[in-house]
Amino acid sequence: MRGKTPAVTAQQRINCFGEMYSAPDRARFALHGTPGKVLFANIGALPSRGIWSVDTLTTPLFFTVHGGTLYSVNNAGTSAIIGTLNTTTGDVSMADDGTRLVLVDGTDGWVYNMVTPAGLNRITDGNFTTTPTTVTWQDTYFIVTSAAANKQFQLSATDDPTTWPAVNINYAGSGSGRIQTGLAEHSVLEIFGDFYVEFWNNAGFADFPFVRIPGAAQKFGLAARWSLFEYDNSIAGLFKNRMGEVNMSRMSGFGLDRLSNPELEFLINAYVDKADCRGFGYMLGGHPMAQFNFPTANKSWLYDGLMQEWSELQDADEDRDWGHKYCNFINRRIVTDYRNGSIYRLDPATYDNNGAILPMEVTSKHLWNDDKSIGIHQLQVDLESGVGLATGQGSNPQIMLYISKDGGHQFVPWGWASMGPIGEYTTRAIWRNLGEAKDWVLRLRITDPVKRAITGASAEIVNGPF
Repeated sequence: MRGKTPAVTAQQRINCFGEMYSAPDRARFALHGTPGKVLFANIGALPSRGIWSVDTLTTPLFFTVHGGTLYSVNNAGTSAIIGTLNTTTGDVSMADDGTRLVLVDGTDGWVYNMVTPAGLNRITDGNFTTTPTTVTWQDTYFIVTSAAANKQFQLSATDDPTTWPAVNINYAGSGSGRIQTGLAEHSVLEIFGDFYVEFWNNAGFADFPFVRIPGAAQKFGLAARWSLFEYDNSIAGLFKNRMGEVNMSRMSGFGLDRLSNPELEFLINAYVDKADCRGFGYMLGGHPMAQFNFPTANKSWLYDGLMQEWSELQDADEDRDWGHKYCNFINRRIVTDYRNGSIYRLDPATYDNNGAILPMEVTSKHLWNDDKSIGIHQLQVDLESGVGLATGQGSNPQIMLYISKDGGHQFVPWGWASMGPIGEYTTRAIWRNLGEAKDWVLRLRITDPVKRAITGASAEIVNGPF
C-alpha cells in the first residue's frame, strides 16, 4: 500500500481483492474485482439515516429512515411508510427483539410493533433520556446510550420498550469522555466511550441487572460512533489509543486485534475529520470484508480478513464508494447510497455501479535491480479472457497499461490490450517494446463492465541498455 512514500512502495489496489487457491493448478493466486451494485429499491432524493434488517418475520423486511420518515422494504424491493419522526437529519440507530423495533435518533425514541402493527409510537416515559443516541438489545432488555456528558445508559423494562424504570439507569465510569455507543455481543454489553471500553454482563440482580465485569475495562476508545459494526463473529471499528492515533481494529475478547497497518494509519491519521467514519462488514465467498468510509476525506477502504490485505474503493470519478449504511437481508448484501435514496444489492457477478463505471486497478511492486538499467521487451498479463459482452461497451473489453519510469511518482498511459470478445478464450493481453528504466512501476486498469480476474504476469526483461 502506498503510504508515506512511493520510494518504498507504490503498490495500490482499487476495487479488487486477492484470493489464494490451495489446490495446485495453473494459478495459485488471482485478483478479482469487488462487487458491483444493482438497484434494489429507490426511496427518493434523501439518503438513509439508518437501516435494520429483520429476517425472522413471516414476511422478512428491512427498515430504513430517509429524512423524517421510517420505511419498510420487502423482498421485492417495495417500500411502505411506517411513520414519521420529529427529526430529519442525523444518524439513526435501531434494534429489535423479534416483535418490536426500537429506533433512536438523538432526540427521541420510537417503538414499532412489527407483528401487530399500530403505527410508529414515540417513547413518552419521563425517565427516558433526552439524548438517546444508540440502541441495542440483550436478554429481554432494550439498552439505550445517551450522548450527554453524564455517560448515562439505561435499560427498558423486561419485554417492554415503552417503559424505562428509573432503577434501570446506570453510568459508565472507566474513563473521561462521553459514551459513543453500546452494543450487545456474545451476551456481553460493551460500552464504548471516547477513551475507554467497559464490559457488563447480566447478573440478574433485582435493581439493575447488569454489572461491570471486574478488570475487563480497557484504555482505548471509539474514534467514530458510526464506525462500529459486526464483523466475522466479532465487532470492528475505528478506535483511538491513549497516544492520540486512530486505527482500524476488531475486538478480540476484551482487547483489540489491529487490522490496519502503519502505511494506512499514516494516511488516515492525516485526515482532517476522522470522527465521521462509517463502517460495515459483509461476507464475500468466504472473505470477511470490512469497509470503512471517510466522508470528509472522500476515501473508502476495504479490508479482506481472509487475505489480511487492504484495497481502496473508488467510483468512476475517483471519489469514495457510494456505500453508506448496510444490512444483510435474506442473504442479500444491501447497501444504501450516501448521495440519495437509492438502495443497492452488492453483486459479485455485476461489474458496474448501477450502470456507472466501476474501475478496477492494480499497481505493481518496483522492478529494480540495484539502480541498473532494465529493459522490457514484452509484458504479458494473464487473465480470464473471452469475457466480452454481446453488445455495447464491453463487447471487446480492454485493459490499459500505465508505466512509471521514475519509481511510481508519475504514470503515463502506454496502451490498451484486448481481453477478448465473448468466447475468445485464447486472447492474450500483451504489450511490446516498453523501453528501459532503472526503476519501473506498472499499473493495470479495467473499466469495461466485464468479469475481472487477473491470474499473473510475465515479462521479457534484459539488464543493461535496451
